[in-house]
Amino acid sequence: MRKILVIDNDAYSLLLISDFLALNNFQVLTADNSRSGLQLARGEQPDLIICELELPEQNGYEILRQLRDEPITASIPIWFLSFEADMATRRRALQQGADGYFHKPVNLNELLLAINNLLSE
Repeated sequence: MRKILVIDNDAYSLLLISDFLALNNFQVLTADNSRSGLQLARGEQPDLIICELELPEQNGYEILRQLRDEPITASIPIWFLSFEADMATRRRALQQGADGYFHKPVNLNELLLAINNLLSE
């Protein structure tokens, strides 16, 4: 069973995405802050991390940088979620090293298709 870590400080989004992924046969780990998200990423080494871009303590860019700097987590695909829909934010996320970017509210079927495409490679 593939393991996905979802990091989001919005309880509704976290529950919605994690429940949807669990119903689609993924093992889902959740974190509602950057510190626990980083700990889970390091300890569990998920197949994919889906992370809210705007977190209060450390934003998604800081989380991405830390995970990319550590050999044990450097190759884990990281996708950002954000309410920011402009192309500049999306471009910056991808230039910083994110593997994907999804605008909130997320279309869960599109997210699932993207996950299945990524993890079937």
